[in-house]
Amino acid sequence: MSFQSMKAELRGSFPKVSFDYCGTLVNRAFKEIRDRNLWSFQLAEGQWIAPAQITAGTATTVQGSNQITMDTVAAAAINTSGNAPYSLLTQRQFRIGAGGIYNIIAWDGVSVLTVDRLYGELSVSSAGYQIYQVYYPSPTKTFLRFMSVRDMQNFIDLDISRTREELDAQDPQRNWYYFPTWVVPYKPDPRPTSPTYGFMLHELWGAPQYSLNYQLLYIDKGGPLVNPTDCLPPALGEDVVLAKARVYAYEWAEGNKGALDRNVGPDYRFLMGAAQKEYETLFKNYRREDRETCDNFFVTYRNGYYGRFWANYNTIAGVANPGML
Repeated sequence: MSFQSMKAELRGSFPKVSFDYCGTLVNRAFKEIRDRNLWSFQLAEGQWIAPAQITAGTATTVQGSNQITMDTVAAAAINTSGNAPYSLLTQRQFRIGAGGIYNIIAWDGVSVLTVDRLYGELSVSSAGYQIYQVYYPSPTKTFLRFMSVRDMQNFIDLDISRTREELDAQDPQRNWYYFPTWVVPYKPDPRPTSPTYGFMLHELWGAPQYSLNYQLLYIDKGGPLVNPTDCLPPALGEDVVLAKARVYAYEWAEGNKGALDRNVGPDYRFLMGAAQKEYETLFKNYRREDRETCDNFFVTYRNGYYGRFWANYNTIAGVANPGML
């Protein structure tokens, strides 16, 4: 059943509720169901591709300015490899030595790189630099949490349990490089012009120096129904969503009795109770049917998780992994 049909059916249960508000109630019910338990349609996979570092040429900085001047060699390197479909230049970071890590927000294509804040270190002329990606956006704006982040090339299951406090204690200057072993939450992307504005950013530590591919397994909260033709995920029936939506509709009607014509009509409190009981019964049935899918998904990936600790041999690739603690 489409979103349009669900709104029409709900309005048929209580014609005095506006059609647009019926859509609000349907999505409110859908959200309550999504938030109440983990569903198979909330399990998702994605990937990050770390770009190789750019270090060719030199950079000139002025303390107190957010404009960085790149020489012709650096400019050519940036124009050649600074933008990729999986890593825009404005998603990468700039750094000189052990100085601060600055987010790149603009590049004029010729010589001037703009960063997100004033350069705090001492001014330098024709210095070596790094442009690389430290912070990676979550796969979706409705991302909830990771289940695993895997470096398939190096046989590493990255640690997703660490905090920024632990990371700052372990490596406050962020001087560990080569291939990452931790994924640490950073902050939501604050740049309104960014394609990932509002997405949660995550820091990869130690910073990747060459191109790496990461496979992500995560839980997504999911979003509302928007288009008239949008449908619910296969794991859910429209009956359970409409039952909860009727609870909200009857609650609205009970609260607005005085505004209704002639102030007469059914006792919506009893209708709310009946709809809530129907919702609870349907919810338990759908959850029971979907639980096995979720459990199998978790068990499958948990068995693979122990490869992080124990040695293994990949017969296809012909490569041995000594294991990690």
